[in-house]
Amino acid sequence: MKFDIFYQLPAARTQNVQDRYRELIDESVEADRLGFDTVWLAEVHFAPRFSLMPSPMILLAAIAQRTSRIRLGLAVNLVPLHHPLQLAEETAMLDVLSSGRVEFGAGRGAFPLNYRGFGVDMETSRDLFAEGIEFCRQAWINDRLTFRGKHFNVENINVVPKPLQKPHPPIRLAANSPDTFAFAGEHGYPIFAGGPVNPIPVLAERLMVYKHELAKFRVPLPDDWLAAALMVHPSRDRASARATLEPSLDNYFKAVLEIIEPPSQSAEGLAEFSKVRDRLRNIRYETVEEIMGIFGDPAFCIDKITQLRDRFGFSRLVNWFEIGGLIGHQRVIGAMQTFADKIAPRFA
Repeated sequence: MKFDIFYQLPAARTQNVQDRYRELIDESVEADRLGFDTVWLAEVHFAPRFSLMPSPMILLAAIAQRTSRIRLGLAVNLVPLHHPLQLAEETAMLDVLSSGRVEFGAGRGAFPLNYRGFGVDMETSRDLFAEGIEFCRQAWINDRLTFRGKHFNVENINVVPKPLQKPHPPIRLAANSPDTFAFAGEHGYPIFAGGPVNPIPVLAERLMVYKHELAKFRVPLPDDWLAAALMVHPSRDRASARATLEPSLDNYFKAVLEIIEPPSQSAEGLAEFSKVRDRLRNIRYETVEEIMGIFGDPAFCIDKITQLRDRFGFSRLVNWFEIGGLIGHQRVIGAMQTFADKIAPRFA
């Protein structure tokens, strides 16, 4: 199995932005030393308590200069918020700077705030997403690019630089909604899924959608098809894990409450939003542990990872060690070291 790390980078009001960036970079350097495969960074805008990371590409460039082996994952580029020409150029630059270590993760995002801030109609996100991914792929593989789409058109453009990886950096889609699981299956893309959006019980249903589309379009299951993302905290025992995690998880779910919005102003949309808001306000640690996390002593973590691997068939676990922003830099480093020393070797 391959083991990765993931960052959303929330911040409490008492935390310093510069310190948060430095800690993330230092933790990525340690992950490189410990043998983790990929560091994945999420793009989020306009919500500092939830995330301080509007441009993961910049942080990955900084990480690239202090590491030699770990791969650099974008989890994800919010493709509909970018002109794909610039996205293709910047991704290729990062691939060159890192000697070919980029993993191109693409997604649409779930927060209307991000779209409103950029003046992009969220109703167009599916079309922009599909067209943007294909635009980037064509920009990377063609000497000169001619592209005629619904939203983007270019004629005989020399897109430079080209990525070092051929034909292009690996593309992986962050699948949150059933529509994206279906799109990924239809086109045979590996996926990034799990976490609070698709907790363990929901993930099983969503993966059925993905595999149905693979079969429908006669697309083989891609290699390394699922990067399963889960909150992870190995500790001395489950009680000590809870003592460390509970305040940070509380901060995380309160941050989510600040930025979620109703899917529509209809009576049905408002009623569903009220249910989601109530679930977030009242979510219990035991629920998070059961359906989203792997928290406890190394033996407990090994057992749960084994169960989930056998149930879902994944070969890549994306560890969300830095959950909610309040765990603390040294505790995150300690959790990573415990995982690398006592858990990962059991899956070698």
